[in-house]
Amino acid sequence: MCGRPAEGMGSAALDGGGERIRGGRPVIGFLGPEGTFTHQGARLLHGTAADLRADGSIPAVIAGVAEGRYDFGVVPIENTVEGIVTASLDGIVFRADPVLIMREASVRITFDAYVSVAADTPPTAVGSHPHGLAQCTRYVSRTGLPVEHFPSTAAAVRAAAERPGLIAIGAPGLDEAYPVRVHGRAVEDHPGAYTRFVCLGLAGGSEPLAVDADGLTWKTSVALTPGWSRPGALAELCTQFADRGIDIVSLASRPLPGFAGRYVFVVTVDHDRRSANLARAIRSLMHQGIRVKHLGSYLSDHTTAGVDARRALVPPPGSLGLAHLDEITQVFPGSLRAV
Repeated sequence: MCGRPAEGMGSAALDGGGERIRGGRPVIGFLGPEGTFTHQGARLLHGTAADLRADGSIPAVIAGVAEGRYDFGVVPIENTVEGIVTASLDGIVFRADPVLIMREASVRITFDAYVSVAADTPPTAVGSHPHGLAQCTRYVSRTGLPVEHFPSTAAAVRAAAERPGLIAIGAPGLDEAYPVRVHGRAVEDHPGAYTRFVCLGLAGGSEPLAVDADGLTWKTSVALTPGWSRPGALAELCTQFADRGIDIVSLASRPLPGFAGRYVFVVTVDHDRRSANLARAIRSLMHQGIRVKHLGSYLSDHTTAGVDARRALVPPPGSLGLAHLDEITQVFPGSLRAV
């Protein structure tokens, strides 16, 4: 996503009415400290139109929105390498407060490695946020050093500035904010990775963006809890959308607390909540005994950011196609009788 549409997104939504907590500029909470990828996401969504406030954890940001300390909050929701950020998703799904996704933006993720400018001895450890370490496994493995976890990538770099023996993995440019120097550039395993960030707000607050925003598309997210468990339950759920021409762009399952083997399905579709077909699908699901929780209807760059149409889809290593039918029948011998 380019900066220009994102800044337009921020100003369009933030001017959408409703009193601000401190008057004038809205207060935006984000997973800090400054210099994190979430900080980048917050600036991409809101530009200079907001008072950005760093917080210590994802639950703290979400609670700040629910309790009225922030007008909006920005948290990561999914990474193209590590997948769903469960702390964010669970914080939205399982809260009783009406916290909704208001907007979404994608930030390209690349990592540099840093050491203190005072470092004059060999490093003794490498540290970052767990997601950052997981996206730089080859580099971390090559160092052969013990691993340390930090609340954020920026927190790791800040610690490295004070600990000459620590290599910290963080966003590019942090050597301008802390007394560190670059020890390695672009150390990520998968170039071209993106993280999606969502802006959260209270139900009944400012509306999302204008429908005609350039380069963006509507999405709606719902949490669906079936009242039963039987073969084909998930297929029945998905069919309600497919039969009405609604594309499911994301599907995640989360365990239902206190009920072993039961799940909440978080479904994101490519329709606005005002879509007649989406309304019919939701009503049909409810008639089937499925409980529905609306998580937000919002504009996103998800379907356009980082997409290179020239790249062929690459499945996980070991995936087999029809040309390897003989091999797959050794794994699933029943397929010989099914053909």
